[in-house]
Amino acid sequence: MSERGSEANESPVKPELLSARVTAAVLAGIILVALGNLHFFYARGLSNLYGDGVAHVEGARRIFDSLTPGYWEIGSAWLPLFHILASPLALNGFLWKTGLAGSLVSAAAYVVTAWFLFRLSLRMNQNLAAATVSLAAFLFCPSMAYLASAPLTESLTLMWAVLTVDGLYRFQRHGRTRALLGAGIAAFFGTLTRYDGWYLLPFAAIFILLARRQSWESRFRSAAVFSVIAGAGPLLWLVHNSVRFGNALEFYNGPYSAAAIYAHQLATTSFRYPTDGSLLISVRYYLADLMLVVGVWPLALAALGCVAWALEFRERARRSAALLFLIPFVFYVHAMAHAAAALYVPTLFPFTYYNLRYGIEMLPAVVIFSSFLFSPRLRSGSRAVLLAVVLGVVAGQDASFLSQGAENVAVIQEGIRNNPCRSKREQALIHFFRARYDGRMIVVASGKWPCLMPDAGIPFRQTISETNRRYWTQLRYGPRKEVEWIIRGEGDGVDDLMRAYPEAFRDFDRVERGRFPGEGSVEVYRRSAE
Repeated sequence: MSERGSEANESPVKPELLSARVTAAVLAGIILVALGNLHFFYARGLSNLYGDGVAHVEGARRIFDSLTPGYWEIGSAWLPLFHILASPLALNGFLWKTGLAGSLVSAAAYVVTAWFLFRLSLRMNQNLAAATVSLAAFLFCPSMAYLASAPLTESLTLMWAVLTVDGLYRFQRHGRTRALLGAGIAAFFGTLTRYDGWYLLPFAAIFILLARRQSWESRFRSAAVFSVIAGAGPLLWLVHNSVRFGNALEFYNGPYSAAAIYAHQLATTSFRYPTDGSLLISVRYYLADLMLVVGVWPLALAALGCVAWALEFRERARRSAALLFLIPFVFYVHAMAHAAAALYVPTLFPFTYYNLRYGIEMLPAVVIFSSFLFSPRLRSGSRAVLLAVVLGVVAGQDASFLSQGAENVAVIQEGIRNNPCRSKREQALIHFFRARYDGRMIVVASGKWPCLMPDAGIPFRQTISETNRRYWTQLRYGPRKEVEWIIRGEGDGVDDLMRAYPEAFRDFDRVERGRFPGEGSVEVYRRSAE
């Protein structure tokens, strides 16, 4: 009997037909892996290395712990959803200081993402072997395992992207409005997590227009429904920036935007990003990043899967939703070339580590396209052999990443090298305030000293920074009587304020000063004794 005839007698495996025992086993396995990851990296002091992670938990904490708690603590550059979700957890002192408030959000998102990738692969390929490969390649990717334990937004971003594509795939297959609405809601939340989600929207709308053989009126109606729901996220952010900062594009061209940071870098160092202005060089850097973060062999499997997808004429259109997982590649290449996004890899100039985690956004594409190697027309015996080979390749790549120890995984090494808490300047401040802080109010630049407050145990409600706008603007007339301390870093917001209005700070004496090569200076002022 031919392979096709043999498979005709086999019933495709669908998620809804999985036994309760298999479903429970898969979910339990995913949860155990997530908890294991969290314990492994936290126990080794690795889970909260990134300055961005510390700052994300700070943003979450400030929503409740601030002179101006609530809505007014939501900033402009970073989208708010991760901070909002982590904020109740960040109220706990231990979860705040350790960063676990954000890590728990990442771990939960990792669980949901793994389960829906497993289900999506099962639906698209109609066999458990393909779904098993997708699940294993996602769960055991060392870079993903680490980022799922860190208070960073990547894990949550992947969750919304996978939920969006899953909903669009189900809409394509069955035309159900509920699936379309679910995809729109997931995309909405995605646009409030990272800007990657904004870039996905037009491609998703085009997919909806072409997904089903309907009248063009029905197609446009479906695309409009999705676009209205998902597009509400960017619209809300524009309104927020307009209301909060008087500039709808504050996140794009404001003082804390990527463009402003890059402009300051050019003005002070004249160093241009290697990818600036070049799509080809950006492609080269992003591919180099993918090799470090995802691995060469998983990328090779995904490339073969792309070929298999293209050659499967009967299945190609049905599985076309997977193409939406490729959008992050376009987004990051464009952002690196034309939107002041920086990505440095140790294998290319300037031979260092910066924003390597951008590459993890392609992991769903890698695991789904790898699963397309398992054609529904394969014999069960051939499928078992292929499963063993592919799992062996994935395991070999993961073992290679871990062969020099977890600390040398690229995304972890980046965190170690760039950890702001280890800077001499920050450590000097931490030691000073641990010894001398008296519980009085501090004027300090927002985000300049991310490790000081959690390490020294200073509540944010005892600080005045740019996020407390109505208090910050009054400083030019002199700090309130409750203010006892001022932290002035070279070139930060406090430094600018004290240079512009020196008379306002005449009642403060400098009590500590330090200069740190390569890091700049820091000064501490205290109110003069009466």
